[in-house]
Amino acid sequence: MHDNSTELHAESHIDARSSPSAHVGHHHDARRSPRVHRHGDDAHNNHVLHGLVPLALRARPLTGQKGVSVRRALSLLGIAAVALLGTSAPASAEVSPITSAAIAPATSPGAPDGHIFDPDGVVTGETADIEQAISALEADTDFTMYFAIVDRFSNPSEGFDWASEFASVNDLGSEAVILYVGVDQLDFGLNTDSTFPLGDGALRDIETQSIAPNLDAGDYGQAAVSAADSLRQELTGAGSGSAGAAPSIDAGPIFLFAGGFIVVVALIILVVVLMARRKKKQGQRATQAQRTAQLEQLAQRAAGELVRVDNLVTAADQEVSFAEAQFGQEPVAEYRAAVADAREQLRRAFDVQGQYLDATPEPEPAKIQMNEAILGFANQAEQRVAEQAARFEKLRDMERNAPELLRQVRGELDRLEGQMQGAESQLTALRARYSAQALSTVDDSTQHARELLALARTETENADGGLREGRTGPAAVDISDAQLALARVSSVLGSIGAAASDLENAEQLIRQEIGELESGLARSSQLVQQASLQPDVAAAAAAAQTAAHEAIGRARSGGTAAADPLRTLGALREADEALDTAIASLLQEHERLAGLRRQLDVALAQARSAVTGGLQFIDGRRGAVESEPRARIQQAETELRTAEQLAATQPEEAMQRAKSAISLAERATEQARSQVQMQRSGYEQSWGMSSGVNSNSNFNSGLLGGILGGLISNSGSSSRSSWGGGSSWGGGSSRRSGGSSGFRSSGGFRSSGGGFRSSGGGRRR
Repeated sequence: MHDNSTELHAESHIDARSSPSAHVGHHHDARRSPRVHRHGDDAHNNHVLHGLVPLALRARPLTGQKGVSVRRALSLLGIAAVALLGTSAPASAEVSPITSAAIAPATSPGAPDGHIFDPDGVVTGETADIEQAISALEADTDFTMYFAIVDRFSNPSEGFDWASEFASVNDLGSEAVILYVGVDQLDFGLNTDSTFPLGDGALRDIETQSIAPNLDAGDYGQAAVSAADSLRQELTGAGSGSAGAAPSIDAGPIFLFAGGFIVVVALIILVVVLMARRKKKQGQRATQAQRTAQLEQLAQRAAGELVRVDNLVTAADQEVSFAEAQFGQEPVAEYRAAVADAREQLRRAFDVQGQYLDATPEPEPAKIQMNEAILGFANQAEQRVAEQAARFEKLRDMERNAPELLRQVRGELDRLEGQMQGAESQLTALRARYSAQALSTVDDSTQHARELLALARTETENADGGLREGRTGPAAVDISDAQLALARVSSVLGSIGAAASDLENAEQLIRQEIGELESGLARSSQLVQQASLQPDVAAAAAAAQTAAHEAIGRARSGGTAAADPLRTLGALREADEALDTAIASLLQEHERLAGLRRQLDVALAQARSAVTGGLQFIDGRRGAVESEPRARIQQAETELRTAEQLAATQPEEAMQRAKSAISLAERATEQARSQVQMQRSGYEQSWGMSSGVNSNSNFNSGLLGGILGGLISNSGSSSRSSWGGGSSWGGGSSRRSGGSSGFRSSGGFRSSGGGFRSSGGGRRR
């Protein structure tokens, strides 16, 4: 009896461990270190117990494992102990806690303590580590994690659904990730909201690589820590994690290699930076040395030029004294003034050089400016002296050749005096043909020429007297003055002939310009007549045409215009330029109108299509279309007709009307379509669905009836009253399974197949 009772008791114990519904007896915590209670040291019992140990070990290896595998082994050992004790103890005797322990009761979702729900105190000593890992997750991301560990799940009994209910009971938001573990059910998983950014593959990797190995080892606290660390790494993209995230990988060599690589790269970068800085400094030093050398060269050149020009001006000052003695004070007065001005320029240059040579250091740009100023003053002084020196050098040459030069001057004087009579006759003829205004530039030319000839003759006589008296210097000056006067006479007489030629050419050009203006007027008139122009373009063209007509009229009238052909030609050219501008504007306007007409053709075609389509749609469905769409389509039709009427003469206005027609037609069609759809929807819900007949057929029949009814009477509003309204069986009460919200997870401990079962996602939340 004892043996049979014991066997039945052991068998019922095993069944209770495998059946979730067998919740009897008091709770046994499999995570605490179990102890096998023995009632004696009987050698025989020990031998039997020792013999049963291999049987227990065959169920699941004990080596290197604890938790669930140890729990199973101890259960078998407890059964063996009961069998041994049953031979010497009565059935009513007290048995060890292992043999009397029943399956732990299931736990419903409750309120967590912080982030941990552990009603049985499985991870009591590890809560600080778990909370720290969860705090790190919260600090680095927008998410948090809750750890729920129970023996068995209840209300509901499936792990994923239990976690979803846990979230609902505690009002957890979409940021909450729930790690749920059912120790006796061997069920675990991550439960997340549908908006969680990590994909199913990433969550599955965390479950299989970070959580499952720790659960198999019975290290439940480390499983939670690894889960939080892995979530933080995946969400932040970090490359390393907690020790429990990947227990099979030794990160030491990797970190060592990475650290060494970083050090090498840092050293290379440091060397490159130092070399670049050194090269930069060398370049800066070379540039500075080059600038210094250039400044020294500039200073040396400025000093050398200053000394050279000072010597030149000193020599020129002495030359002035010699020139006064040779040619007299009056011819040399300008030379002396030039030397004085050169002395002033040199004084300024020496002042600047003194500042440059002062002990007070000046910035490099200031030194450059000083030396450039010295060079500028010296250059101006040299130019002033050189001009006068060249003039007096020419006078010395003339002094040496004075007799021959005097003979040449007399010959030129006689020749020009002989041309005076012809020039005066030519000017008289011009005065008879052209107005004084046309001859204003040459009217006094002959008088001025005679004055210059008299001056030249006087200077020639003075030069002749000086040569006879041996005053060659003053004679050379007189010869020079006579040459200058004769050159001016030649220029004045030449201007009379040039003026006569210009006036004759102007008369010919006037005829050509009139022909061009008339062609332009014809072209502009044609362009104006071919199109309806914008007001400003038309006004500009009219003004240009008027000015051209007036200029042509004045040119052909003779009188004042003929007396001043140059002025008449100028007026014609101004009118021609204005007309050319107007023609260019007309051509641009024609191009614009041509483009506008092309666009208008397209717009009119679109408007016709939109209006025709809208009319056909509304006419075919009048039973369902109300007054506003009908009014809009009529407006569109009116706008279209107006656009077609204005297309030839007012394309801009026609384009606006065409666009308005398109807009009105589209609006009317859209409103009509919406009203028809509303009527169809109401008819289907009120009649088609309940009767089970073809709703489209009934609607079309009703629509046809509405059309006929509208033709017979104007009671369409009452006849349509039964079409509207909603449906008593709309979609509001239906619940979509697997919607956009809720939790998802892969549950269960590792299986031989390597996959995770999904508890279903998105049914709650």
